[in-house]
Amino acid sequence: MACLALLLGCGNKTESKADKDNQPGKGKKDSKPKSSGGNQTSSGGNDLLTVTKKEPVGEDYIILDTLTDGFDRAKAKANVEDTLAKHQDIVCMVGLFEYNPPAILEALKQGDRLGKVKVVGFDENPATLQGIKDGTVHGTVVQNPYMYGYKSIEVLNELKKGNTKVIPENKFIDIPAEQIRADNVDEFWTQLKENLSGGADNPSKEGKPRFAFVSNGVAGFWTIASVGVGKAGQDLGVNTEVHMPAEGIPDQKRILEDLVTKKIDGIAVSPINPENQTGLLDEIAGKTLLITHDSDAPDAKRLVYVGMSNYDAGRLCGALVKEAIPQGGKVMIFVGRMEQDNARLRRQGVIDELLGRKPDPKRFDEPGKVLKGR
Repeated sequence: MACLALLLGCGNKTESKADKDNQPGKGKKDSKPKSSGGNQTSSGGNDLLTVTKKEPVGEDYIILDTLTDGFDRAKAKANVEDTLAKHQDIVCMVGLFEYNPPAILEALKQGDRLGKVKVVGFDENPATLQGIKDGTVHGTVVQNPYMYGYKSIEVLNELKKGNTKVIPENKFIDIPAEQIRADNVDEFWTQLKENLSGGADNPSKEGKPRFAFVSNGVAGFWTIASVGVGKAGQDLGVNTEVHMPAEGIPDQKRILEDLVTKKIDGIAVSPINPENQTGLLDEIAGKTLLITHDSDAPDAKRLVYVGMSNYDAGRLCGALVKEAIPQGGKVMIFVGRMEQDNARLRRQGVIDELLGRKPDPKRFDEPGKVLKGR
């Protein structure tokens, strides 16, 4: 009789959790539900009372700030250490340049916080990839520096031949970014090792065009790109050289001017500070073929940009952060320089994704203030 009474809805009982999970919304379909207060609804009469469980809402994402290091590895690590000292309740750290995630991991290990603070990064530093395998890094957004190098030389060679059809109408050759997590890190790392196995050596070829690939600093990312440059030179039968400025804008300026003096046939450069280098880049563009890679200078007279949408890549990175800490919490962002186009756009993409904003690559939140939302 007790079972029969329950099936008929006698009394004022609610479903068990198992019944509710297995039979959502059970009740008379021809009755209009009425509010029963709080999180309960009933269709009236002797129908079963339906309990609707509210989904828990996480805290806001609290973006504390963006700390820069000027490509100084010791400063990069010190920034992490300072963050740990000032914000013991930090839940996630985001490194936007190739060397940032390894610096984060080193500081976390020394502070006995490894595995306790989530890490999300950019690029394919071996320490970052190993961290994904070990579970100390949630994920990373990778570019394709090998293809940056290869495609840059390929485009310059076609332009030297007079083939301007290689330039899209929007002057952007897209090499999309990719998210790397535990489920695809092995496959990605294997392919990366295969790309690097041939080395970057490209013997001199007398009488053939000479093209230069100029980075914005010194990093393992650029070592990978240099292999792509060398392989393109081998495949296309042209001369190539790679330059990595170690001392910022003055060093990059010197390299570019020297290349022009030596009558280089074309240059692919990642500008360190495009806004303040527009005049220099325009001058270079008036004397040789000039394209940009990795970080663009859209106001300069470069012919085309080879790379990815750094804003979209930033949003991919933000999505990884949301996976790592769905409950929300405090986040700190680390990067080399804010002057670079790629750094600003990546950072903004991360912020906009975490705060649930509509895409807008032109938006810019000034560093130095706490941002909250989800």
